[in-house]
Amino acid sequence: MNMPQFMIGTFQNKNYHELFGVVDAAVRAGFTGFDTAPSYGTEEQLGKAVQECANRYNLKRTDFYISDKVDAWQMREGNGNVETYVSKAVSMMNVQYLDLLLIHWPIAEYFPQTWNCMLQQKEKNIVKEIGICNARVRHLKEWDEKGIYPSAIQIERHPLRTCEAEIRYCKDHDIKVLSYSPLCRMHIDIRNNKVLKEIAKKYGKNIGQIVLRWQIDTGCCPVFMSKKPTRILENIDILNFHLEYSEISAINQLNQDYKIFLESWGCPGF
Repeated sequence: MNMPQFMIGTFQNKNYHELFGVVDAAVRAGFTGFDTAPSYGTEEQLGKAVQECANRYNLKRTDFYISDKVDAWQMREGNGNVETYVSKAVSMMNVQYLDLLLIHWPIAEYFPQTWNCMLQQKEKNIVKEIGICNARVRHLKEWDEKGIYPSAIQIERHPLRTCEAEIRYCKDHDIKVLSYSPLCRMHIDIRNNKVLKEIAKKYGKNIGQIVLRWQIDTGCCPVFMSKKPTRILENIDILNFHLEYSEISAINQLNQDYKIFLESWGCPGF
């Protein structure tokens, strides 16, 4: 399955009944892309929910798109050899393969070994595509010079951090971009923004839906999360309109280079 237009994240959603409600609502609406990570503690629960939905609605593994990650502690503990952790993730989720495997925080000391190990997993068809989270243009250029070509990156991106340099670079180099925290947790500068309110009124949508549409219309795959099935259905009700170029430009101008998750916390010195 190709990368979908958007994905459902599972961060902070460890309760199985809540997670299943979200997965089930998305699947019933025809959307089957899900994102997890070891540090989320949701791999096993997600796999169970996907399997239950597959059985319930007569779906196959190829009907789903599942993204997982290699966490920093796994890179350190394995000195870059993360094969055991990848195998464990596939086993816990009871899937034959992962559609996308990302390095969560690319710690420089273990990055080359980890990347080579992930390439081996791809060659074995345990992983379809590999990529990197929390990358900036300077990292992408450096990796390109070393022959490291990610299929995708996942970065914090929202109207207060538009990442236009990363978007341009990835478009030029055929790299898919996934946006985490795509709504910036509905920061007050987004929630009360006049431009977003006017655009939302024009299309009969709410601000969150406008921001998610902006993500898609600028070539990104937003990864959003909620514990409420109704909110998931609301968030995915964004495929019946497109933003105009002037509206996209107006949203881009809201950039403040504001970040929720700092590299200094997740990956010191990166």
